[in-house]
Order: sequence, then C-alpha cells, then structure tokens
Amino acid sequence: MKKLSLIGMAALAVITILSIGNAAYIEDVIETVAKAEYVGSERCAGCHDKTYNSWLTTIHPYKVRNANENTVVGDFVKNNTFPVKNIQDVPGITEYTTKMSAKDGKYSITTIGPDGKEHTYPIKYTLGGIWKQRYITEFPNGALMVLPMQWNVDTRTWSDYHGFKGAKPGSGKYWSDKNRTWQYGCGTCHVTGLKIGYDKEKDKFNTTWVDSGAACEACHGPGSLHVAARGDKKVATIINPAKIPDARRAAQVCGQCHNRGQSVKETGVAIGPKVYDYPNGEAGYVPGRVLDNYYVEKPSNWPDGSPKLHHQQYNDWKKSQHAQHGVNCWDCHAVHGKGAISKHSLKEGGDKLCLSCHKVSNELMHSIHSSNNCVGCHMPRTSKNAVQTGDSAYDIANHRFRVVSPAETIKAGGLAKQPNSCNGCHYHEKKDSPEDMLKAIETMRNKKRESLGLGSQAIPTVKEEAPKK
Repeated sequence: MKKLSLIGMAALAVITILSIGNAAYIEDVIETVAKAEYVGSERCAGCHDKTYNSWLTTIHPYKVRNANENTVVGDFVKNNTFPVKNIQDVPGITEYTTKMSAKDGKYSITTIGPDGKEHTYPIKYTLGGIWKQRYITEFPNGALMVLPMQWNVDTRTWSDYHGFKGAKPGSGKYWSDKNRTWQYGCGTCHVTGLKIGYDKEKDKFNTTWVDSGAACEACHGPGSLHVAARGDKKVATIINPAKIPDARRAAQVCGQCHNRGQSVKETGVAIGPKVYDYPNGEAGYVPGRVLDNYYVEKPSNWPDGSPKLHHQQYNDWKKSQHAQHGVNCWDCHAVHGKGAISKHSLKEGGDKLCLSCHKVSNELMHSIHSSNNCVGCHMPRTSKNAVQTGDSAYDIANHRFRVVSPAETIKAGGLAKQPNSCNGCHYHEKKDSPEDMLKAIETMRNKKRESLGLGSQAIPTVKEEAPKK
C-alpha cells in the first residue's frame, strides 16, 4: 500500500510539474504573439488551406462587406420607409420618415444627421445579414457610423436603431453622436486586425483592417511572427485556444465578442471620440490574455438570471455546469466549419450533440417530452437577435443550460417579465398560460408517482456523471 501511495504521489507530482510547465509555456507564447502584427487570413491559407476553406463556409468571415446588390438584404425599393411620430425635444421636428433608396447598384438612407438637418447618406458597408442587417456610412472625417435603420430578416421589416424612437441628436445615444463611432464601439468584433488610426489634432480617421470578419487571427492572435518562424519555433508563435490550461480562460477567446461588458479603462479628450481599452484592437485584449483585466461584465438578464439580450453567451456559459467541468464552446460548435447545423456551426443536430456526453438517460425525470430535443427545455430561447414581438419572439438559446420553470414566470408577473422553457413552444392555445403549463407538469408528475407506486414521495433521480469532453 505504501509503495502504491508513493507511486501515486510521484505521478501526481509529475502531473503537477507538467501542468505548471505547460502554463508557463503558454504564458510565454501569449506574450510573444501579443508583439506580432496582423497579416490576414489569406497568409494562413498558404499552409492551412483545408481549415481556411472550411472556415469560409461559416458566417464568421462575412460580418462586414462592401454594400452592393449581392450583400444588401434589406428592402430598399418597396418596403423602404420608416415613419416615427411624437418625436420629443428635437427643434422643428415632431415626426419624421426615414427613407431607404437604391439606384444603379448603390444604396443610401435619408435621415436626420448630427446637425438636426436631413441628409442622404450613402451606404459603404453592410453589417450582418443572417438574422438582421445594419448599414454603415462614412463621415467626411473617416468616422464610420451605423445608420439608424435595421432590417430584420425573418420578419422582413425595418426597425429603429439608435434613431428617433429612443434618442435625439446630441443625446449620446443617437446614431450620429461621436461616442457611437463604429471604430470605437463595435469594430474589433466585426473585423480582424483593426487599426483605428485616429488623429486627435485633425479629428480624422485613417482606419484599416486585414479581414472583414472574425478571421484566424481574431482567435489565434496576430500571425506575423508565426509566418516568419521556421520548424519547431512555429508552435511558440501562435495561440491554440484548446491548449490554454484553464478552460474558462480558453473560452474567453470566444468571450471577447460573445459577451456584454464595459471597458475598465477610458482615455481620450472631450473634443474627440472616447478611446476604449476594450474592445478596440490597438490597446486591448489579445487571445490568451485574461479578459477580465479588460472589461467589467454587464449582462442583461431576466429575474431568474436567464439572458435577456443577444451576444452574451459567454456571460451565461460561465454560470453553467459545463463551465465548471471544462466543457468549452468548441466542444459543441465547429469553429472552423459549418458543422451539421450551419447557422450555428453545431457539430451534431438534435439530441445527438447532447447525448455524445450525457449518455445516462434519466427517463423518470425526462418523461414529459420523451421524443423532444434536449435544448427545448435545457436551452430555452430567452433573448432575441432581432425585434420580433410576442411570447414566441425569442430566438437565442440560453447558454446556462438550465430548465426555466413556468413558476419563474408566475413569480415575476407574466411572460413579458420572464420567459420560460414551456411557453417557448406552447403559446398557440388558450390553455397555454404559465399557470396551465405548471399545472400540466404537476399532473404528469403525479401520474408518474402513481405508476411507480411512490405516492407523495419525490420521483427518484438517476445521478448522472459530469459532462465529459
């Protein structure tokens, strides 16, 4: 026994030393990569052509594109006006109709600018286009501004985006206000290798980037040293997120964009745009570093803690059992390809993905919907990509991986104040209220108790092993 104990202790010591050594090695690689320059994904394709071509099938490469007939998905011809009435506190304007126009392959939006006057703004870039699409114009000083109209793909409707519905020029929330400049607010997550190039004295931008989307170097770090290295030295000049020892820190590579937060540091002067330490790429986070050093988490949640707004999957995942047990984003998502479900790059569809880890089926507790998809209950849709309305409007899965009971909705005061797992599907019939759903669950549980001869006892559960990679 002593010999076995000594052997065990020796093995543990070796593992500990290797872990410490690996962690130190990763730290050195991270700081090496942070000193490199961005070179663009086409340079990566020279050696990693299969991975590169697979990545092109995902939606990550296509965040920002030149506006033309092939990239604009909004209706700029027929359904091309957006009226707003009862405008408050804007001199001379109580109602206004924004107009979207297309002519000779060029697109524009006519609306009220920063001076309170009407202007026609040519669209230079499109932003997105799968769930929604926004449009970017360029001001004379090079500032890129997201225009105040959003096209919602599923409903084929326009909606206000930082326009007169909730803001006015000079309020700090209006689309053309300086603090809404795209380069400082959103740019780093929409493109890779962003260099803002702001001249404070001249108030001018000379902005460049290497890839118009989330490309190789967004996740692996700038690659100039990797391209220049030879032989065994190559591995020490690029970040492989999967080899970062701490699973939470590894997931921060995805979390740099799939989160809601605010920079921990602001610099700049009152006459110019604010410069944020996060997320802009000139002075901010580099893959592998500790994301928490750069931003303060500020998610938007429902009363039970479920996500209320989009792009906060990382904030939610941190609260999950997956995070506790090292199950990371890329264990479910095919980050270099479209996977089985291309819109979300899932590795498998339906229950297959969940059952690849959760092999113990708890039939006693999962008898309500024996043939349904796991995510319907455990990843209820509680937030939105676009602006659909109504009880069934939510379309983003909850990454806390927890069932949200109708009891939470009742407690909060209704579906408008707290969605739940059941009403994401059950909303068509009169007897689909949260109270009806809760009653139905209790009825099914009681029948199960009777069939098992348990009386008032709780239904026994099967203790499942923690999810494994």
